Amino acid sequence: MSAARSRRFVAVRLLMSLLAALLVVAGCGLSGGAGPRARPGPTSDVGTIPTPPPTIGPDAFEQSGRGGQIRLTLPDPGTPGPYPLVVALHSLYHDGTEPQRGWELDALARSAGFAVVYPDGLGMSWNAGTCCGPAAAASSDDVGWLRSLIAHLESRYPIDPRRVSIIGLSNGGMLAYRYACEHGDELAGFAVVAASLQTFNCTPPAPVTMVSVHGGMDGHVPYAGALWSEALQTGITPVEVSLAPFRAVDGCPSPTQPADTTTTGADGRPIGATGAQVGAVDPAGSGTAGPADPAIIAAAGPGLLPATTPPAAGQAPLGQAPLGQPPATGPGAPAAQPPVPPVQAPPVAVRHETTCSTSARLVQYVLPALGHGWPPLTGAGSFDTAAVLWELLGPARSATAGPRI
Repeated sequence: MSAARSRRFVAVRLLMSLLAALLVVAGCGLSGGAGPRARPGPTSDVGTIPTPPPTIGPDAFEQSGRGGQIRLTLPDPGTPGPYPLVVALHSLYHDGTEPQRGWELDALARSAGFAVVYPDGLGMSWNAGTCCGPAAAASSDDVGWLRSLIAHLESRYPIDPRRVSIIGLSNGGMLAYRYACEHGDELAGFAVVAASLQTFNCTPPAPVTMVSVHGGMDGHVPYAGALWSEALQTGITPVEVSLAPFRAVDGCPSPTQPADTTTTGADGRPIGATGAQVGAVDPAGSGTAGPADPAIIAAAGPGLLPATTPPAAGQAPLGQAPLGQPPATGPGAPAAQPPVPPVQAPPVAVRHETTCSTSARLVQYVLPALGHGWPPLTGAGSFDTAAVLWELLGPARSATAGPRI
């Protein structure tokens, strides 16, 4: 057989095979679905009909192999749905019991009407980019896994898909940063405590409300960052640099005006003059100067409301009669003094917030006397972190409903 006839023979066989395949596909219902669907399998020597994806069965979270026990707290019975969801992310070498036992979110969830879930990281760690632990070493897709967890919960509980927030401590806060960089349009908001942004090229897809809480004496994740952390085996991004992508997408300028900065009490609300200087707050709460990172002082701005000294025991406040004695009257009595305002508690935190061009908010709290970790719930320097965060995250809504898995 000549070469030309051989090529024509091969071409004819190929054409016949293609026609046979098209006839089989047409018989599978693509022309309107009138006939029975053929079983998938080989149809010719040029290809196969793919098996259709299942419509029921385990979801992405259940297929991940990391399902296990889910620590989930629901709001009180009778709470109208859909209700918000908070994802609480533990710090390095802890698990979900850390935030559940120590952050007081359970009681707040029941009273405020939201659900909270406490997942466990791989090897008690989260892959936030350059940090941390076994999860980062294994390049674990923790963002994808969290999205599958959220979708799993949304399919089983009346959760509002536009009111999902993340709160993370340290390594957990670093993962919250990464999630917001990649899928911030699916979050109503996120809050980070003692954390930094540890992923490159962060470009949040949409404005998102954000809250940052950081200790002025944090030596583990320093406010000013670090070129290298031996403990974490990575450099630490400064807080101001970490906030920059979210200031940009939210349209929130850096705090430069006196009104942008206030001192606050344990409830996170302003109690004093604007323009507080972090370095002027003593760790013991006396109001006298104490140590603080120069970067924090520069970020905080000038001035501080001095703490008011209460009167000594048995001593009357200025302008009032001694305790137990009636006020003096008559011509020789001293002129009445204006009333003295009530004694204020020493400032606990410095709060920064500027007016944003979007509906999102970006609020920063710096606690000068705090080291690394969740702020104390009682005692000197206590800060009601959970309530402060929820007051800001609760009203927020995400740009889109998600996750879209």
